[in-house]
Amino acid sequence: MKNPRFWILNAVLFVAVAVVAYFGVQTVFHKAATTTAIRTVTVARGTVEQTETASGNISPAQEENVNFSTSGTVSAVGVTLGENVIAGQTLATLDSTTAQTALTGAQGQLSTAESNLSLAESGGETPPQVAQDNATIASDQQAISTAAAILSGAQAQLSSDETACASAPTTTTTTTLPPANASGTTQSSSGSSSSTGSTATGSTSTGTTSSGSSGTSLCSSVSGDLTSVNQDETTLSNAQNSLTQENLSIEAKRYVNPATLTQDQTAITNAQQTVINDEQTLSETKLTAPFSGTVIALNGTVGETVSGGGSSSVSASSSNSSSTTSSSAFLTLATLGSLVVVAGFPEANAVKIALGQPATVTLSALSNTTANGTVTVTDPNPSVVSNVVTFNDTITLDNPPATVKDGMSASVAVVVASASNALELPSSAISRAGRFSTVTVLSNGKQTTRAITTGLVGDSTTQILSGLSAGDVVVEPTVTATAGAATGGAGTRAGGFAGGGGFAGGGIAGGLG
Repeated sequence: MKNPRFWILNAVLFVAVAVVAYFGVQTVFHKAATTTAIRTVTVARGTVEQTETASGNISPAQEENVNFSTSGTVSAVGVTLGENVIAGQTLATLDSTTAQTALTGAQGQLSTAESNLSLAESGGETPPQVAQDNATIASDQQAISTAAAILSGAQAQLSSDETACASAPTTTTTTTLPPANASGTTQSSSGSSSSTGSTATGSTSTGTTSSGSSGTSLCSSVSGDLTSVNQDETTLSNAQNSLTQENLSIEAKRYVNPATLTQDQTAITNAQQTVINDEQTLSETKLTAPFSGTVIALNGTVGETVSGGGSSSVSASSSNSSSTTSSSAFLTLATLGSLVVVAGFPEANAVKIALGQPATVTLSALSNTTANGTVTVTDPNPSVVSNVVTFNDTITLDNPPATVKDGMSASVAVVVASASNALELPSSAISRAGRFSTVTVLSNGKQTTRAITTGLVGDSTTQILSGLSAGDVVVEPTVTATAGAATGGAGTRAGGFAGGGGFAGGGIAGGLG
């Protein structure tokens, strides 16, 4: 009988061979059932885009609760719900009787204040009085002119007569005197004739006069001329004094009191402001459209008494639909043809959002509908909800489809960076280790690793700056597919035994040795 140790060793050896054979067969069949799919992508030129996404709701670009600015009773409503209106169109009116009466009174007060100022500026004289004063002045001036003309004529006549008198000719006359008694002649007492003797002749004397008859007439006129000149000078002086006195009298009557002017000017200013206010109140009895749009809510009715308060804009970020508009508004107007999305971006992403960036808007209710948009407002003020800081930015839709409705839920993807006509690869085909990037290039059936330089990393693709050329074929990560669960299980078990390596480590070989 052989040694028992012999049988034990042979039994162990048999079991070991059986196990190795079993797993060898399983490995062969597992490899046959396992296939490795090699996926490749070709380097090409395209546009690499990096986007930031957020969600919000569709709302009108402009929406406003329109109310009267003054109080009163509604006398007419000129629009209906859903009607399209244009800017400046009258939407409703209030009874304007009171406002019109107030304006008419204010205009009368302004006219009175202006008249008072005009009267004060003229020294308190009415226009007829001013006209009378002006007529008196004109009459005095005319009297002066007439007196001056008469005086001038008299002075000319005096000068003429004085010249004529000075140049008048003089004449000479002879006078015969009676003879004197002859000396030594004796006359008889008896009256007889005298004795013959010589007779004495009479003597002749000569004298002159100042002028003839014509000369006397000319020189006598000078005295009358002097009298006329003196009288005319007095008349002229009196006319001049009358004008002077009239001017002094008018100046005294027309004294302008500065305090009165200031008071009247203040009254005019106050009256003008009252007219402006009353005109504004009258205009506010008409409710007009602040912009062109659609009436999406109408609450006011004829006969209703309104308290005023004015219109107010509706924030797009707080209004998701027309149903959220204020029920107290007389009516609500919105631009349904111009729609926006106000989306809240987390603070880390909001810093990348800028005006003018393009965006794509997708709608939850319209699976096959997208719309292009543009960032038109970036809100500098954050919103904090549950300790999460977001910034509400506005994206305006470009030509939104008619199927897009106010209030719809929407997602926006804003393009914050892009590179056009760039070499690009799917980002999944690139392996990265720190600052280094590599790809596996397939050429002539052989795979080689190549270092590359990347640029903009987009949402799904990456820009290639160097290391690859258009047309290069790059291997994407492999995907291993198994034939079934049983094979997979066997494979796992095989891996487990191979990992352990207990039998191959030398247990049997060592024992046999």
